[in-house]
Amino acid sequence: MKWHYDVNAAEPIIRDLRVYDAGDLSVGQAVACGPTATAANQGGVIAVDPVVLDNVVGVMNETVTAASVTATGVDVYGKVIINPGAVYLAQYSQLAADDVPDTAGDATGKSVTVTQIEDHEGCWAYITNVASSTAGYGNLFKVGATTNTTVLTAVTDYDDNLLANAATDTVIVIHQPYGADIAGGSVNLATGGVNLQGYTAAQATGAATVLEVYIASKDRPMEALRAAKHSGSNYRNEAPQFFGDIWFSEHMLATGGTTNTRVIT
Repeated sequence: MKWHYDVNAAEPIIRDLRVYDAGDLSVGQAVACGPTATAANQGGVIAVDPVVLDNVVGVMNETVTAASVTATGVDVYGKVIINPGAVYLAQYSQLAADDVPDTAGDATGKSVTVTQIEDHEGCWAYITNVASSTAGYGNLFKVGATTNTTVLTAVTDYDDNLLANAATDTVIVIHQPYGADIAGGSVNLATGGVNLQGYTAAQATGAATVLEVYIASKDRPMEALRAAKHSGSNYRNEAPQFFGDIWFSEHMLATGGTTNTRVIT
């Protein structure tokens, strides 16, 4: 992910922070304060838990390949963007680990049958090429209705140019802006803490909120997803990527690592 803007109209605040982690910390990776019971976590930042996202300090602005050693006083520093109001642009992962399988084909392409929790109207469904480069690969639609926890159906006014999909297809479910499954936000990062993970079969638990979602490809400049412009078409020839503006609701400098709750009823 990378800096996009600040909700307080601030410029990026970049500080050298002591870093500790078992592996490399990459530019664009979210970092947090780790449990104090681990001595190495004291006075520094580590890789964030991508499905928790609590005690976030910021996002790495450079890659660091060495770690601090608390006992010997070997301190390694890395540049971190620490704005509590920062909104970062993150790419949605289309890897198999972040997809959900379509378990029933639809000859119209106007629905996908995937395991989700309830209340995902307003999301976007995109069929990736992980399982197949044919069938419904490239279909994109905005979700207008859901059936219990399985069938996502396209908005009815913008669903006319979709290909038939198959039970072997795989889908990413892109968040609706300001959506949440649980209080505190419901956005997970993919493994590595850099890219976004769409909604999967399990309830998302990361303390973050997606504020806007985008599409981009080699033939298309980045633009916000809008039903009238993007829903109900097949984008196989573009092989698009998708992005989201993400804000961390449990930033250490904003809420002190406590839950900033969204009402869920």
